[in-house]
Amino acid sequence: MSEMRLDPPTSAPSPLPPLPAGAEPYRGSLALGVGLAWLIMIGGEILLVMLMSGLRMGLLGALWLPPLAIVVTGVVMLRGDHARTGKGMLLGLLSIVAVLLLLVAACFGLMSGINH
Repeated sequence: MSEMRLDPPTSAPSPLPPLPAGAEPYRGSLALGVGLAWLIMIGGEILLVMLMSGLRMGLLGALWLPPLAIVVTGVVMLRGDHARTGKGMLLGLLSIVAVLLLLVAACFGLMSGINH
């Protein structure tokens, strides 16, 4: 029969030392918030479009759910422990609106050049 050897028991890791005076606790990341906002928007819209096409329903009002989810999540994070991530989510929503505006303007610019 083979022999099984166990490592000697070790103690639990020591707790983290307290923060030095003047240091702030982790409040989140702006980049993480912007990335989460884009992820929620793209993933949410894809899921809603797939759901609406699968059910053959025209729930155009449901396309407002991902932006609403971004606002609600951002406000909850702002009020909680991750204020910078919450700010990043709201900034991410603004960047999504800006990109959408630029795309619409580009489409109108292309369409106006067709008639001439």
